[in-house]
Amino acid sequence: MTFKNEIMTAGLLAIGNELLDGIVLETNCHWMEVRLVALGVNIRRLVSVRDEIDEIEKALQFTREVCDIIITSGGLGPTHDDMTLRAIAEALGREIVENKEAMEMIKRQYRILHDKGIVATPDFTRARRKMAQFPEGAIALDNRIGGAPGIRIHDGNTTIFCLPGVPAELKFIFEDSVIPWIKQNVSQRFYEEIVEFEMRDESMFAPAIDSVMKMIPSVYIKSLPKPYGTSKGMRVWISARGEDENELKKLVKKAISRLEEEAKTPSKPAERS
Repeated sequence: MTFKNEIMTAGLLAIGNELLDGIVLETNCHWMEVRLVALGVNIRRLVSVRDEIDEIEKALQFTREVCDIIITSGGLGPTHDDMTLRAIAEALGREIVENKEAMEMIKRQYRILHDKGIVATPDFTRARRKMAQFPEGAIALDNRIGGAPGIRIHDGNTTIFCLPGVPAELKFIFEDSVIPWIKQNVSQRFYEEIVEFEMRDESMFAPAIDSVMKMIPSVYIKSLPKPYGTSKGMRVWISARGEDENELKKLVKKAISRLEEEAKTPSKPAERS
């Protein structure tokens, strides 16, 4: 599978009752979004569902409609409500099998965790064995922070990554396994800047955005307004995608200069929020 000459599209699927019950604030997807976009990946869908097989299957189908890759977070642990891999298997029509590589990763991790005094026993228990039950054909992704390995599985033109919900574990696997795979399979790059203009009224700034996007159609410009009366400035996001990062930077800089001319006011770098 290669996306060297086209834009890779991605869908993110956050799984967990605790997310929808308001117990845990979902931050994993935002963390991944920033890094995926920087790699030239176009995020098309973001979904959060409960730990229920039917719900996970429906969300998977919804994201597969328009996404080349799907990244799930959560539901890989040893407890009864960790349903992600079973749902993936059912959705793809695959058997659940014991993955030997995953077993060795889990055994190693629990020996390390035991040696550090974090867990009471290094034994490969039934609950820990559950984390090595993968959809047939899945590849184990190493997790050197916690116990549950991630997985990568290919099905037709779709690649699915399943990552743990614990942020530190997700981040390790994402950086260790997901980013290298994406870099090998896509050549599109992304460049963006967020600047601020001393204007308060988005409606007055809109004509400048329209004009510059017509002048430079290869850039995307989006105003990021705040509620009236809360800010003296108008934040504006300017971005571009393409093969050459230096050329993208030039296009974005050019668009900012043209915006300044159209709005008749200078800009300054803006903080993200």
